[in-house]
Amino acid sequence: MISGVGSGSIESLLQSYRTLEEQPIRQLETQRSGINNRISIFNDLKKKLDALQSAMKKLSGSGTTSIFGNKISTVSDESYMTVTTTSTATPTSHTVFISQLAKADKIISNQFSLAGTDLATSLGAGTHSFEISVNGTPQQVSIDITGEEDNETIINRVVSAVNDTADIGIRASVVNDTDSTARLVFTSKETGADFEMNLTDITGTFLANLGMNDSTAMSGNSGGYVYDSSELNARITVDGISIERNSNTIENAIGGLTLTLQKPHAAGESPATLNVDNDVESIQKNIEDFVTAYNDVMSFIQTNTQINTTTYERSALSGDFAVSNLKLQMRTLLTQPVTGLADGSLTMLAQIGITTDRYGKLSISDSGKLEENLKGNLDQVSAIFNSADGMATRFVDFLDSYTSADGIIEKRKSVYQGNINMINTRISRLEDLVDRKIESYRQQFSQLQAAYNMYSSQYASLGSLMQGGFVSY
Repeated sequence: MISGVGSGSIESLLQSYRTLEEQPIRQLETQRSGINNRISIFNDLKKKLDALQSAMKKLSGSGTTSIFGNKISTVSDESYMTVTTTSTATPTSHTVFISQLAKADKIISNQFSLAGTDLATSLGAGTHSFEISVNGTPQQVSIDITGEEDNETIINRVVSAVNDTADIGIRASVVNDTDSTARLVFTSKETGADFEMNLTDITGTFLANLGMNDSTAMSGNSGGYVYDSSELNARITVDGISIERNSNTIENAIGGLTLTLQKPHAAGESPATLNVDNDVESIQKNIEDFVTAYNDVMSFIQTNTQINTTTYERSALSGDFAVSNLKLQMRTLLTQPVTGLADGSLTMLAQIGITTDRYGKLSISDSGKLEENLKGNLDQVSAIFNSADGMATRFVDFLDSYTSADGIIEKRKSVYQGNINMINTRISRLEDLVDRKIESYRQQFSQLQAAYNMYSSQYASLGSLMQGGFVSY
């Protein structure tokens, strides 16, 4: 080994040399980190622009999709009914008196002892068929009896046969009215008189023996219908007008409203009062969301484009034309009056209490004015946002040029990614070059070390020979 230089020292020298040679790589990595940071910032900007565009799309809708058509309904007592409202509802008030709720038709059999055999005895062995018709659609049901079954078996067999028949329109069940007796129950799947059952024996008197009679009311232990035909429909009175429906969910009695009936009024009770109004609170919330999203974008741009006036340090997007232009265009879109509206109409946000400060941020500086206009000039407020040249309409179209798949942000990110790919290639090449240099120096040292070792060995041998030549006699 070369005197004074060990393998550990050589590796240390090589690592120091590597550190020196890799300085260009570190510089490239710093550049790559800065570009990745810009890509990350553009991703964040896109998210904020997407949020702003989403808020603007809500404000730009027209017709039934317009949030300015949002309505809200209130009921004086929701224990009688609840109401859902669409934009087609007319702001007004109604009185609603609920006379009766819609019911599903029910037919019940006679009471039978579960262990008894009187049904099998009276019916006899064979196949017994009957027809059930609901809403004009007949379905046939057949039951096989050997003549030895007890009543419980026959009743359960009827339940299975009915429930296994497709599209029959009813459900069959068993009610055990005592520990030892039971009754068969047929129930329409739908409420209302249109779904009333009609039962007809086809072979023999199977239904008659069960007491399943659709023309006689049940009484005591005898079978029959539970509700008269007149009791099956929901009946309400709206503003003095009598209305009848099959269901307790009434969609077409009052335009734009769906009434869900909960319970009937008692005779002599006052009707429920139903009020429909423009949903000013919801509309104002959507406008506030737009203001918040807009300011979020402006703050983000301000933060990432500013230059420190003391150190002159530049932010990541300082001097970026696309971002600077975005900020300028957004301010311009908000300050230009809306065109194409009738003379005397509201045309600017400031007229409804929304103003900008010197930094370009929005604020609802006069909430009272905004609420007043939403209540008194809703159509004009709507037009400021969703007309052909409305604020929201402008923004939705403009922001597409930045947020779409082939928009400015994606194009800018693509350029940055290309730069990163080139940097990665350069880094890979430099790392390979440094590795090859280090390996070359390591091999040169090994060769030098071998030569030194050979020289040391020869020198030692020569010394021994020389010492042997001076032996005394």
